[in-house]
Amino acid sequence: MAGDAPLLEVRDLACHFFTLDGVVRAVDGVSLSLARGETLGIVGESGCGKSVTALSILRLIQKGAGRIVGGSVRFEGRELTTLSDEEIKELRGHRISMIFQEPMTSLNPVLTVGVQIAENVVRHTGAGWREAMDRAVEMLRLVRVPDPERRVHDYPHQLSGGMRQRVMIAIALSCDPQLLIADEPTTALDVTIQAQILELMVELKEKTGTAIMMITHDLGVVAETCQRVMVMYAGRKVEEAPVGELFANPLHPYTRGLMRARPRLDEDAEGSGRRPRLQEIPGIVPALNRPIAGCAFAPRCALATDRCRAERPELEERPGGHLVACFEAGKGVP
Repeated sequence: MAGDAPLLEVRDLACHFFTLDGVVRAVDGVSLSLARGETLGIVGESGCGKSVTALSILRLIQKGAGRIVGGSVRFEGRELTTLSDEEIKELRGHRISMIFQEPMTSLNPVLTVGVQIAENVVRHTGAGWREAMDRAVEMLRLVRVPDPERRVHDYPHQLSGGMRQRVMIAIALSCDPQLLIADEPTTALDVTIQAQILELMVELKEKTGTAIMMITHDLGVVAETCQRVMVMYAGRKVEEAPVGELFANPLHPYTRGLMRARPRLDEDAEGSGRRPRLQEIPGIVPALNRPIAGCAFAPRCALATDRCRAERPELEERPGGHLVACFEAGKGVP
C-alpha cells in the first residue's frame, strides 16, 4: 500500500570528497529508511560520516569539494539526487528542514531572529510579510521563547545559546516539514538546557507528526528520544536496531565499545568506593582517503580475526529487527 511506504528511503548512498591527498570516501554505501512520525538516531564518533549523510540527503555538499557518486535518496516517492537546483531548494526548509550543529554560526548576525523565521515562511508559503512576522511570533511562542513579541526583534547575539537553538528549531518548523534533520541539536549546551531542548523536540514531534533524524554522540539522547538507532563507522552502517533491542543486546564490538565508554549511574562502586573506570576504545577512526582492507574496525577490535582483516563484512539480519556487519557479532567482550 502507498500509505506504508517510508517517508525517506536511502539506498547505497555514496558521497566522496576529492582532495590533494586523494578521494575521501566520507559516506560509502549507506542505506536507511524513516517512517512518518518516527525518530531515527544516528550515532558514532566524529569522522564516521553522520553529518555528511545528512548533508547529502539535502544536497548541501559544497560543489567542487565533494559530490554524491552513487545511490538513491527518495523522499515522499521523489528521487532527490536527480532534482534540479531549484526543485531541491523548494524542498529545503519546507518539506525537509535541518537544525545545524552551531546556531551562532548558522544564524545571520545582521538580521533579527523574526526576519530570519519570516523569510523562510514568505519563500515557501507565499505569505505576505506581516502574516509571516505573525507566524514568527507564533513559532517563538511554540518553542517557548519568553516574551516572543519582543524577542522577535532581537538579534542572535542578544540571545543565550539555548534561546538561539530554540530559534533554529522555530525556523526549521515554521513551514510544517515532514522531516526534521537535527545535527547535534544539544551540542555546547549545558545539561539543563539540553534536557529542555530534547523535551521540546519530543513534544513538537508529537504535536506535528514530523519525522526526526537525530544525529548525536550522546547515547542518552538516543535512549530518550528515538525509536530506532543506526551506528556508523568509517562512512558505513555497522549496526541498526530498535532502541530497546540495541541497548539490551549490542552485537557489534564498536557499539559495545560506545556503550562501555558512557558514564553509568546504576553501576556498583568498586570496593574502594569509586565507580568503575570508563573503558575507552583504543585507536582512532581510520583515514578514509585510502582503501581499507577488511573490516574498518579490525585494527581497534579485540575480537578481530584474520578473516576480519582480509574481508569486509556485509550487513546481516538477526532476530529482533537487528542488522549488524560483523563476523564476530555478539561474541565475547570487546
